[in-house]
Amino acid sequence: MDRISAIDTRRWFLLGLGPGAGWIVFALFRASMDMEVIPASIAMLCVWMALWWMTEAVPLELTSLLPMLVLPLTGLYKKDAMMEACAPYAHESVYFFLGGFGLGLAIEKTELHRRGAMFLLRLAGSNAQVVVGAFMACTAILSMWMNNTATTMLMLPLATSVIATQPDKRFATSLLIGVAYAASIGGMSTLVGTAPNIFFAGFIKEKGLQIGFLPWMAFAVPTAIVILTGAWFWMVKILWPMNELRIDIPQEWVEQWRSRPGWNLHQRVTLLIFAVVAAAWMLRDPLLRLSEGSELQGWLKVINDPWIAMCSMALLLALPVKDPVLKWSDVERIPWGVLLLFGGGMSLSKAISASGLDQHIAKVAGVFGGVPQWLLLVAIVVLVILVSEMASNLATATTMLPILMSAAPSLGIDPLMLLSAAVMASSCGFMMPVATPPNTMVFALKRFPVKDMLLAGLGVNLISVVAIVVLVMWILPLVQR
Repeated sequence: MDRISAIDTRRWFLLGLGPGAGWIVFALFRASMDMEVIPASIAMLCVWMALWWMTEAVPLELTSLLPMLVLPLTGLYKKDAMMEACAPYAHESVYFFLGGFGLGLAIEKTELHRRGAMFLLRLAGSNAQVVVGAFMACTAILSMWMNNTATTMLMLPLATSVIATQPDKRFATSLLIGVAYAASIGGMSTLVGTAPNIFFAGFIKEKGLQIGFLPWMAFAVPTAIVILTGAWFWMVKILWPMNELRIDIPQEWVEQWRSRPGWNLHQRVTLLIFAVVAAAWMLRDPLLRLSEGSELQGWLKVINDPWIAMCSMALLLALPVKDPVLKWSDVERIPWGVLLLFGGGMSLSKAISASGLDQHIAKVAGVFGGVPQWLLLVAIVVLVILVSEMASNLATATTMLPILMSAAPSLGIDPLMLLSAAVMASSCGFMMPVATPPNTMVFALKRFPVKDMLLAGLGVNLISVVAIVVLVMWILPLVQR
């Protein structure tokens, strides 16, 4: 009974923490900054949502509905308040994610991922360090186009099969943690690879900024490669060196590879649609520049990334005609709650701008205007990573990006550079088992103690800070030209 009472007390405390801290912020802003009621109310909502997201006092999806429930009561929108608060929940970024997830479902259903994993393992040979690297590379490549949770679910059975042939603790720990980290790192590389990136693309478009699919990859892929390589080196060369260790590929895998059937129709259709969609995402911006002044440019402007993503979903549901790759029962597996997180973040962002709270944030940020740009970026990346260790990467991005967008002019940093660094950092929660679903999934196997993930994550976090800050300052200005 005492234990139940303690749990109830903690739950009530977490439930009250969000609105309670929000009201304190409201009162302080009204008293010390002479802030008007409406922007102070939006600041209260920001704090409320941030704390509920970080503590998970209620389901994340419920927290995402707070703008819909609270904004009409603040007086921010004078006409059709509910419609104004709800409109961002149907933002095009929602459909960008929906289409991208459908593509990932098709890759999983047709087992294209297994073909890729078996091919990489054949190349890797028997060296344990190379096998870990092959698994991390395969996971990262899949995660560029698939949800990181789904990618981890696909790769874990393959990883545990290999561990069974060589139950060395060093190998098991580095392989499992490596798969979790690679799923997060690979997602950084494309605008469709992870939920924060999709939110980022929609958010900056609302603010009059834009970065194309290919320019993003030109900056993000090298950054991800540096972090992935650094994570591999840190684990297999320094933390758990295993130069002498050899791995035998499971015999059933070898037999499957030798007796593998040819490419079936579903695999061919999925691969073709994937190739066309990836090419369309990457080539759209170069074609826009090449077709300037022509009728083709007007047509290409309509065909944006979310449109391409939804086209892929439609094709997968329709082709082949007699037996489509995806059925609607497959689509029902999409985590629809994540779409609410997108909507809640976009609605909160819109409220911050409409209320004028962003101007107050800019004034406060002006205090740090004289600090060197690189040092500010380091501080912000570290802050975002620390927050992402406690909250989901999407919750971190939806909370931090609107605030940083408002602060960028006063800090003297290009907004696109600042937001790019922040959204990359939001996917770098590597220390805590609860930081990301991949971390949680591999830790749940109970093959290593929490201190191993803390130690591995600390090193990868430090590598991430250096890689993100250096490459965002070096490469991003080049790809923007």
